[in-house]
Amino acid sequence: MHENFLRLVQGSKTVMQCEAEFTILARYAPQLVSTSAEKCYRFLRGLRDSLRQPLVPFHIFDFSELVERARLIENDLMATQQWWTTCRKRFSSDASGSGFFRKKRFVSGDSRRSGQSGSTTVSGSGSVTNSGSVSGAPVCQTCG
Repeated sequence: MHENFLRLVQGSKTVMQCEAEFTILARYAPQLVSTSAEKCYRFLRGLRDSLRQPLVPFHIFDFSELVERARLIENDLMATQQWWTTCRKRFSSDASGSGFFRKKRFVSGDSRRSGQSGSTTVSGSGSVTNSGSVSGAPVCQTCG
C-alpha cells in the first residue's frame, strides 16, 4: 500500500476521486504526510499538469483549500472544453451546409479601382463576384 501511495497519480480520475483515493492510501503511509504541507505537496505532485501548474504559484499548505481550488480549476477546464466542443460542432455544421462560409460576407462598392460601375462581393471561401450597386456603397447580402 505504501508503494501505491507513492505512485498515485490522477490520470483520468476527477479531483474528488483522486482525493478520496489519496486519503485512503495516506493512512498506510502516515510518515509521508505527517504535516499539512507534506500532504499538499504529495497531492499536488499527483495531479494532472493542467491542474497542477495553475496551483503551484499559490503555495497552498491547507489540504482542504488545495482540493477545493483544484476542483474549481477542473470544473472551469471542463466547462471551457465543452464550450469549445459546442463551437466546433456548430462551426463544422455551418461550414459543411448552407452556413457561414457559403454566404456572401460583404460587398465593397469601390468601383474606382477596377474602372467598373458596381461592386465586388467576397465570400467566406475567397471567391469574388461582381454585382451592380446603385450608390457604390457596401450592400448587405442578407437584407439588401
